[in-house]
Amino acid sequence: MSDPSPLPASPATAPDPAAVRPYDPARDRDVLLRLLSVTASFAGLCIAALGFLEIGAPEAATRSYADEVIALDGMLFVFCVYLILWALRTTKVSRVRTLTRIIDVIFLFALTTMLAASGYILFRVL
Repeated sequence: MSDPSPLPASPATAPDPAAVRPYDPARDRDVLLRLLSVTASFAGLCIAALGFLEIGAPEAATRSYADEVIALDGMLFVFCVYLILWALRTTKVSRVRTLTRIIDVIFLFALTTMLAASGYILFRVL
């Protein structure tokens, strides 16, 4: 009597989900180009938020370290813009990979702290 269920794929033919993809510089360039506009927009958003905080609530009771964190985030986003432009202009692949990793870390740190500071400001206002 034969079993009607299909046999599972052998381990040699099954794709390995943990396999490392080869480095693709075109993909990094595309990601950097997209991240450039997002990062510049976030830098402008941080600067605008600082202006609104100063105009909307000039009293010292509502000021906190959140506005300093947002100012730091604005500087980090601008720094990311410079690093992205450097990574797009360089021709050395190892430097592009290193700069991409640095940009990722700085961008995610700035994004996370901006979210925390914004949440704190909203909690204090509401």
